[in-house]
Amino acid sequence: MTKKNKEWSVLIESLEENKTEEWVVSAKRSFDWFLEHMGENNWVRRRKAVIQYFRQQQDIQIPDSSNVVPDIVREDTRVAFYKDWIAWYLYLIESVYLRPFVDEPSQSARIYPFFSTIGRHIDIAKQIKGINVKLDELLKGNKNQPDSLLFEIVIAIMYQRNGWSVEFLPENSKTKTPDLFVSKEDRKFYVECKRLNKVTDYSKIERKEWRKRWDKLVQIMLQNKAPVFIDVIFKVEISQTSKDILVDAFLAVIDQGITDNGTSIENDEIIIKVKYINMDLVHEHFYKYQVRWNSPQMIALFAGGFDSSGNYTQVHSPTGINAVGPDDGEHVLNLFCEGVHTAYCAKWECIADISIEKKAKDVRKLLSKAVSQAPEDFPTIIHIGYETLHGPIVEYSRADKIYSSIIQFDYKDKDVIAVYCHAIQPSIQIESFECAETTMRFGRTAINLKDLLFHDLLFDEPRTKIRNDTHWNEDFVGGSQLK
Repeated sequence: MTKKNKEWSVLIESLEENKTEEWVVSAKRSFDWFLEHMGENNWVRRRKAVIQYFRQQQDIQIPDSSNVVPDIVREDTRVAFYKDWIAWYLYLIESVYLRPFVDEPSQSARIYPFFSTIGRHIDIAKQIKGINVKLDELLKGNKNQPDSLLFEIVIAIMYQRNGWSVEFLPENSKTKTPDLFVSKEDRKFYVECKRLNKVTDYSKIERKEWRKRWDKLVQIMLQNKAPVFIDVIFKVEISQTSKDILVDAFLAVIDQGITDNGTSIENDEIIIKVKYINMDLVHEHFYKYQVRWNSPQMIALFAGGFDSSGNYTQVHSPTGINAVGPDDGEHVLNLFCEGVHTAYCAKWECIADISIEKKAKDVRKLLSKAVSQAPEDFPTIIHIGYETLHGPIVEYSRADKIYSSIIQFDYKDKDVIAVYCHAIQPSIQIESFECAETTMRFGRTAINLKDLLFHDLLFDEPRTKIRNDTHWNEDFVGGSQLK
């Protein structure tokens, strides 16, 4: 957000123009459909609960501007409304065109592709038999698992786009059944959909271990007073290191003397590089602009750049924090920082083989569940979705696991003719978002997979670039992301 009136006017015009972008128009179309199904009164009540929750979180997180922020996002104040996931998602979508200064980029980037795809193909989505029951489950049910249900809906749309007649199958309280029944001419199949959780339990544990060491380091950096950015690579599991490892490494770097280009040390457990944050550039940016609280732009100012798959942690002392937008009881997550007194930031990763192995979660368990729900006397197709959030090295390992699991799996007497794995990478950028997607296909019979699904990408919006590669390989070699 700009301070100067002229720059403010330009920003407002830009936000208004964003509302005409194809993905926004499509997302709004799906939101309107969902809201019509949910009911206005029901939505007002559930939206109010979302707003109340985040107002409470802001009171906890936002300090007096003279103090250093103790932690940007603690484990007990995570930016998500776990009590009612779909209401949280709907609030973010509604805010795109009603409250443009409201956002939580790390969450919204995950859901924009789903809502846009549903809205883009809403006419055929409404033709799917059983869709209203599925919307009831999504919007009114008690499962509170919208990620899996949204995945089922976009899979159904994909089949409909490929010329199949699609039907959602009702749930059976006595036995598990497939999700969809598809038919085209004389061909008929069941379809089962499964989606992995966003991150593995190991990833959550690893982050907690990082934070234990980071909390100790912050106290030392505050005593040192000089604003710094540190880049940390763990060679062993973080949990196997001393809780003082960052403190000891940082003090060793201080003894060597930090230079503007950075000073690094390395041992058997860790590589750490420390450099001063150029506060003149930071202040210069804030002189012209305000920056969204806890955003990629904020990180980029302190780190000198932003890696969408990187792990970042930051603390700083804001000179002022402003809520942008009308005080209408519907705005939250609309905070912007107008400057900082000082800042400390870190980027970290663990490259230990065991860490990569545990973060590269396989699909075998989901595949087993999907096969168990397939009937014994009818051909079935399985679709598994997962997010690729840990970077290329982890995804190379995961892809190898998936290949081995699907090829070697004992399907017993089940007639599973094909398995599709949809790898999805929502990516937040400094001022935008992207979505990369890779489909891995495994045919188990002589069936021509192209004949089965000619279009097997879920989010191939207009102007999508499609290449015969994985998006993690393109990331690794430095190419643009596959969409």
